[in-house]
Amino acid sequence: MDQNQASLKVLEDSQKEQFPYEIDAMGLRIVVEKDVFSPKHFNGWEIFTRNFPDVAGLDILEVGCGTGVTSIYLAKHGARKVVAVDVNPAAVKNTQENIRLNNLENIEARGSDIFSGLKEGEKFDVIYWNMPFMYQDEEYEYSSMLERGLFDPGYILTDRFLKEAPQYLKEGGYVLLGTGDFGDIERFKKIADTYRYSYSLLSREDSTEINPVDFQLFKLVRQ
Repeated sequence: MDQNQASLKVLEDSQKEQFPYEIDAMGLRIVVEKDVFSPKHFNGWEIFTRNFPDVAGLDILEVGCGTGVTSIYLAKHGARKVVAVDVNPAAVKNTQENIRLNNLENIEARGSDIFSGLKEGEKFDVIYWNMPFMYQDEEYEYSSMLERGLFDPGYILTDRFLKEAPQYLKEGGYVLLGTGDFGDIERFKKIADTYRYSYSLLSREDSTEINPVDFQLFKLVRQ
């Protein structure tokens, strides 16, 4: 089974649960609702969250928050403020539910197509995205909202993210991008070069989602 098929199989299986259900995710109580990317079935989020740099006192933006698990973890472990955004309305609602469940006040969830939901003048120390790193041709059509968490046709979303991110970064701020070896990492690096980022690999860790996966977390700084 190739990686596209394997990831679609995991996605399909993730929606066969009895919803809602609750999991323990790195010590957090997280409710998972239907039609939201599941941290139970996909494990890249945990690897990236464990390898996140120190966020003490920082303002963080997470793009593509899903259930909110990473944003909530950061909010509970030192971040001054976290804004969690997602293009999927079900994910925003699910994140809001989990914020209440974890009794947090330094985090909010909003609907946003990448940066479209941000307020004028908002800036962050760190902008993080566990990006949909599986490349597809530009003509690819999503069969569901959830596929947006897997595939980036033509890497158009990646291009848009890296082009627009600097206007939402504070001075000295940086971008974190989570990707994997079955994404088009060379294409991602070429886009980063186009928008004058330097990039360094913060961590890489092997895991399995049917097939072996080498998850990689990059730090990008605009030059």
